[in-house]
Amino acid sequence: MDDDSIENLDDLFEPFGLEGKPGAEPPQARRTQQPRTTRPGSPEGAIACGSCGAANHPDNRHCERCGARLARGQMPVAPQPMLRTTAGARALIVLASVVLGVALLALLVNVFSGGDGTAAETSTTTGTSLATVPISELTPIRVTCTSELASFPCSALVDGNPATSWNATDGGIGVDITFLFAPPVQITQLAIQNVEDECRFLRNARMKGIEVFIDDLTQTIVTELEDSRDLQRVDIRSLRTSSLSIRITSGYPGQTCDGKEAFPEMAAQDVYFYGRPTPGG
Repeated sequence: MDDDSIENLDDLFEPFGLEGKPGAEPPQARRTQQPRTTRPGSPEGAIACGSCGAANHPDNRHCERCGARLARGQMPVAPQPMLRTTAGARALIVLASVVLGVALLALLVNVFSGGDGTAAETSTTTGTSLATVPISELTPIRVTCTSELASFPCSALVDGNPATSWNATDGGIGVDITFLFAPPVQITQLAIQNVEDECRFLRNARMKGIEVFIDDLTQTIVTELEDSRDLQRVDIRSLRTSSLSIRITSGYPGQTCDGKEAFPEMAAQDVYFYGRPTPGG
């Protein structure tokens, strides 16, 4: 065999050599080889070794052939991303926090300031605080009537004495009764008391239809009284009244009592007013 033939045969064989010498395969190349797959006929659920590819029983922790650690754990799961809020959502949260804080502050102030009388005493200095003044009886400084009898004067209507009464001639229809107040007052109600004595009540004429004129109200109050000896009330709701007039538009006629004839006069016992002083006098 000639030299050329020998050289060609050498080319057929893969050269080898010791590590570090020419022709030797680098160790790194061997380590980076792909692991072999599980061999056919492996047991069910077998785990292939990542180093040598040998099939191992599922319960094994190390390879039966090479002793390498078998990979069994799941791949790590990335943590859930943090929620991000928009600018509008953040503004809404801030606003809700401010409202809640204000409400809590108001509650604390109310709790710690209540019961010591401070709020009630302070409110009396304001203009509207006088609206809390209790309603009481108001006394006119003067009363005048367009008709009266000397023995039954108009002044009897405001003296509060049940033994005295006012009488008007000719049945009293069309008579005006005017009450004056100083300083001005807020009137919430007027009350008319007919004569309480039964026979005197029946024998005299009584008020029926009336019109009430108040100097600080633009509308006239028109109402009709009952033929009764009970106190009859009329709501007013004035603000700053100096003068109030009652005009009698109709009446109940007198009747006989115990065989005694009726009187032609109209009678009333008392007129009362209820309300409070006007703020500022």
